[in-house]
Amino acid sequence: MLQKCSIWIVAGAFFQEPTREHGLLELSRMTKIAHTSVKKHLETLKKEGIISERIEKKGSRAYPLYKAEQESNVFRDYKKIYNFAELIGSGIIEHIKNSLMPKSIALFGSYQKGEDIEGSDVDLFVETEQKEIDLSRFEKRLKRKVQLHFKDNFRKYPAELKNNIINGAVLEGYLEAF
Repeated sequence: MLQKCSIWIVAGAFFQEPTREHGLLELSRMTKIAHTSVKKHLETLKKEGIISERIEKKGSRAYPLYKAEQESNVFRDYKKIYNFAELIGSGIIEHIKNSLMPKSIALFGSYQKGEDIEGSDVDLFVETEQKEIDLSRFEKRLKRKVQLHFKDNFRKYPAELKNNIINGAVLEGYLEAF
């Protein structure tokens, strides 16, 4: 597992919960990083266009709140990288390879595009016969439900879903479309 630098950990809070606003002290507690460092990282993430800032007034005080810039291409590009790193780092791909021995594994859908939000799932196409496999420990680590789509059902899938799978990211093996 690669060691994460502190700015990546702070950015991860926005990648995990892109629809939620975060305060400075909350991020500091969540990430276990000093608030002075978090503040510097937030400024960098703002300059890069990954997050935005809004000031909320409570009485005579003003508190900055930060939120992911979900419409930003920069945010989506970094989120894709984050999602791939989390998926590989979780060990789920190795687990599926060892348990099911598929011909190929492809990631598709919102998680692959970097457009997923808190309630989104991770869609994986597994080119093998359908079998039961326990993924609960990986779902807990990824904080997402994992949906496996198997080869036997491929012919029954609507054309749009087939296209999404084919245009997804092949993580293992070689996906033959035709």
